Amino acid sequence: MTRRYVVAVAGPTGSGKTSLVQALAAALGDACVLYMDDYERMTREPIGDVQRWAERGADFDELQVPLLGEHLARLKAGEPVRGIVPRKYIVFETQFGRAHAATGALIDSLIWIDVALDVALARKLKAFAAEALRDERPRDRLAWLDAYLGNYLALVRRLLLLQAERVRPQADLVLDGSGALEPMVARARAHVLERLR
Repeated sequence: MTRRYVVAVAGPTGSGKTSLVQALAAALGDACVLYMDDYERMTREPIGDVQRWAERGADFDELQVPLLGEHLARLKAGEPVRGIVPRKYIVFETQFGRAHAATGALIDSLIWIDVALDVALARKLKAFAAEALRDERPRDRLAWLDAYLGNYLALVRRLLLLQAERVRPQADLVLDGSGALEPMVARARAHVLERLR
């Protein structure tokens, strides 16, 4: 039976997780990708509900991510899910790393992307600005951006600090996310291959 390895990539919003996941999967070769964002529902919840969750202690296991743990387990067992064909490496983009019970136990190697929150926010705003410039209704985009920044100041920044506090210490490799992508990919690939020898 082929052994499959789950390589998780975590970091704050705007840290470059998606770029690293895609590039690392390509660099490893025999790899497929699974994104937690395709399953999570928190970002679609009313901000008041998220605030109450945070006030209760922000237990990551309370968050609704239907089928994510099951699908990751099935991929690791060699079964396809949602059109994803299992490969030797399953590169898993996650916000919670090993701090999420349903998926954390399945992770063989956890990579954390370390980036200052102001840099991460600037990257996110740059992406939003690029979308707004392509939009025919920029006023709607600006209203959305205003709400996003209000939520960021009221709650999201605090949650990102909490994420770093809980997830980063469990990482097997911490990468500096402020630089170019290529050296990060090379370091991550070397780390994965070294761990699996």
